[in-house]
Amino acid sequence: MKRIMKRLPVLLLALALLFAFSVCAAASGEIPAERQKPLLVDDADLLSPDEEAALLPLLEEKSAAVGADIAVVTVNDTDGQDVENFAYDYYDYNGYGQGEDNDGVLLLISMAERDYWIVTTGYCIEAITDYGLEKIQNDFLPSLSYGNYIDAFRTFAADCETLIAAARQGNVYDLYHSEDDPENTYGGYYNDASNYYDGESYLPQNYHPFNVGANALLALVIGFVLALITVLSMKGKLQTVRRRYEASNYVVPGSLALRTNDDRFLYSTVSQTAIPQHTEDHSSHGGGFSGGGSHTSFGSSGVSHGGGGGKF
Repeated sequence: MKRIMKRLPVLLLALALLFAFSVCAAASGEIPAERQKPLLVDDADLLSPDEEAALLPLLEEKSAAVGADIAVVTVNDTDGQDVENFAYDYYDYNGYGQGEDNDGVLLLISMAERDYWIVTTGYCIEAITDYGLEKIQNDFLPSLSYGNYIDAFRTFAADCETLIAAARQGNVYDLYHSEDDPENTYGGYYNDASNYYDGESYLPQNYHPFNVGANALLALVIGFVLALITVLSMKGKLQTVRRRYEASNYVVPGSLALRTNDDRFLYSTVSQTAIPQHTEDHSSHGGGFSGGGSHTSFGSSGVSHGGGGGKF
């Protein structure tokens, strides 16, 4: 007993040092060099064991195919954090991502407030643009809202694989804006992703210029034919009509008698419309096109992320 009492201060000191080191390690926020958790974490128990057993290999297969992690995480709540920051920290401090830039995309579901957030990191920020995120959300949200979680997660994984693989081949799925006419937009794949990110102009893969002359001529021909058919049809229904050359044919005898004729000016109405003034936009950069790209934010680790989310 005396021996234990003598060693008690030493043990307490060791425990204090261990606690201090653990606090310092946690405060440093160091990102693990390797992934600490699987690509599927279902803490909210949204999937059955059979569904988990089928989904995890699917995520691993698709991640290997595109060289980026495609992960799905469900939690009951976010411990008081907003879902965006919680998702960023979950990605960073659990070591998700492949390569030097931790390339990957993660879907986080929080059941407490029915929130979801998609995190894109590294190369996936440019591969999955804001326009690409909108497509992914439109595809998987109906199943997620109806509680068909396995289909929602499969759809999410398939869309991510498609967009990342296309981007690695030089085709970034994005919204394409005309620099001369902001209303002139094209959505879809692009010929050369490297040109897009170097700020050069390029045209969408499936883009064909609109031939104004040919299309106008075609519209006139079609309109003339339709008008001719309509007039001939109306004429065929008026065979009993005969031309009259005198107004007396339309007046009942003795029904009209004019005694006094005069004109009186009552009032006039004047409408004014301002002529729009044309102003040149000198900020244009040559009349090309530019993509929408991805907006980015930073988690507590200082790592840049793209992504977006909402309610389901």
